[in-house]
Amino acid sequence: KGCYSRLRALVPTLPRHRRVSKVELLQHVIDYIWDLQLALQRGPPRPPSAADPPEAPCIPAADRILCR
Repeated sequence: KGCYSRLRALVPTLPRHRRVSKVELLQHVIDYIWDLQLALQRGPPRPPSAADPPEAPCIPAADRILCR
């Protein structure tokens, strides 16, 4: 139970207005780790240029939840 409490404190994408199940908590953890991994692969952010096309995510958010 202590580890789940720690995860709840570390993952900013969790809904704060309601309780989440352990499975939902783990889904958010997986998504958050995935987002961090993508951010690291992209490198530091740079100011957008008017010539740059809008950036599309590699994988739709709905497809990133692996445990439905």
